[in-house]
Amino acid sequence: MKPVLFIRQTPFLRVRMIILTTLSALFAIVFIAQLSQRYGWLSLHQELPLVILIELLPLCFILYVYFITPRGAQRHESEQKHEQLITDIAQTIDKIKSGQYSREHDQTGSDVIDASLRNIYDKFRADADTERNRNWSNEGLAQFREIMGAHTSIKPMCEELIGKLIRYLGANQGGIFVENQTQELEMVACYAYERKKYLNKIILPGEGLLGQCFLERQRIYITKIPDNYINITSGLGSSNPKSILIVPLKLKDEIVGVLEIASFNPFPAYRLEFVDRVAEALAQSISSIRVSEETKGLLDNALQREGEMKSQEERMRQSMEELYVTQEDMRKMNLEMEDLFKAIDTLTATMELNQAGEITKVNERLLQTLSFTAQDLYGKLLKNFFVATDENTKNFPSLWQDIVHGRPAEKVFQVLDPQKNIKWIRIGFYPLQSLSGTQRVICFLTDISEIKSKELALDALNQNMEAFRKMLIRILNEIPLKVFLKQYNGKFFVVNDAVSRFHGFDSPEGLIGKSDFDFYAHDDAKAWLEAEHQIIASGRTEYIHEDNGRILQTVKMPFFIDPLNETGLLGFQADVTELEQLRKKSNS
Repeated sequence: MKPVLFIRQTPFLRVRMIILTTLSALFAIVFIAQLSQRYGWLSLHQELPLVILIELLPLCFILYVYFITPRGAQRHESEQKHEQLITDIAQTIDKIKSGQYSREHDQTGSDVIDASLRNIYDKFRADADTERNRNWSNEGLAQFREIMGAHTSIKPMCEELIGKLIRYLGANQGGIFVENQTQELEMVACYAYERKKYLNKIILPGEGLLGQCFLERQRIYITKIPDNYINITSGLGSSNPKSILIVPLKLKDEIVGVLEIASFNPFPAYRLEFVDRVAEALAQSISSIRVSEETKGLLDNALQREGEMKSQEERMRQSMEELYVTQEDMRKMNLEMEDLFKAIDTLTATMELNQAGEITKVNERLLQTLSFTAQDLYGKLLKNFFVATDENTKNFPSLWQDIVHGRPAEKVFQVLDPQKNIKWIRIGFYPLQSLSGTQRVICFLTDISEIKSKELALDALNQNMEAFRKMLIRILNEIPLKVFLKQYNGKFFVVNDAVSRFHGFDSPEGLIGKSDFDFYAHDDAKAWLEAEHQIIASGRTEYIHEDNGRILQTVKMPFFIDPLNETGLLGFQADVTELEQLRKKSNS
């Protein structure tokens, strides 16, 4: 830097320095002149050498101003540059935060600082993009889970889902193929260029990219596609997309179908991961719907068979009642009755008893039902084959007296087969009366062991589940916390007494099935439900807040509810008001 007089920096300093220099020069000239007149100039310098210093005083001052004051100027200029650099850095950081930063225009003049600021801008932008992509994925997954949960049939669910998924991804075409009963991939829904196409399409395993993805159970993503390639392998139409994404619909080791998406643009990595998560959720929904449909079918079949059995029994009972009413005419209809008994004999397990209750006749169907031989039964009392501890066995003597007196009856008895296994047999007793009274009793037997075993097992299971539930509630009530488990839709599924009392109920049963919408404003409840969905998607969270003057510490985390086959929200809440007060008092 060239020397610059400091007095040039401001007009005030410049004037002051000129005045001082002029005064010092005048003082030296006047003083030397007076002394020279008195002593002579040469004699004066010989006798008083210090006079030279006075003569040089203006020159020294000028030299001081010229060489010394630039250092102050340099320091002042350096401070100004430092302040300007700090101001430029602060302004650049503000522009980075607001998104107005420009690499070409926003520079501080320092290469090192500009490089650091560019790195900060790149990191800030990358973090913002990552967070935006994460929020986009979580919001989309929540929307599609809501669509899946709103349907109980596979085809309508897939039709609604594929259209919204294509629009959400900004893609162009898509199709959902589900494995049918013949182990073929059948298109159940498709979406192409903003309109649905109802197509009947079957893809065999291993056929094209779809069949290959189904067999290998791995995602296929291709971006280099020939003009006529899509018609051969994917079958989404005659368009020519730039990228094709095929994702298997698999749940653990089970694969239920394939999802295919075509787009004119490539898919970023976070969108590929998002489609994988949607495919997994869709596979779970399809599997759940199929299990529900199979269960409903089995239940309908069981109810139908039970209805048929009841209807058959009712018809048989009506027939026997009619026979009982018209027993005097039976002698005239003996031949017809023989034919009737032959028909009954082929359809139903029957036996005949005499007045003493001894077995006198059995058919082949009964021997198959009870696993006895005819020699094991003939001449034996029927009651000897009953389990002695059975309540109906104990009451059999009085029941038999009613039967002998002409009153038909029907009871369920426990019977021991030759292997000492217990069978549950429904026996209908129908006395055949003559003029001399009841001589024979026809018995119709039905093996209901399987139904009874299921009823007993179900009763035992219900009792165990009820006992376990009560024990769990007692354990939760002993915990000095508010414990609750919510379904995905926000409804309470399990609570302890502390939570039920907080909501104004005497017992947890009154709160089960209710949600925050029943106690708070709709907007607040909706915001809380969305926050709970975010916790279910992201993981455990913990926070401290104030409610009605009390300080509460809350822990919330996702929790899978096995009976509902869905992920809910498990929460623990503790009152830490006293603890916070003690902490504040300790800090003060």
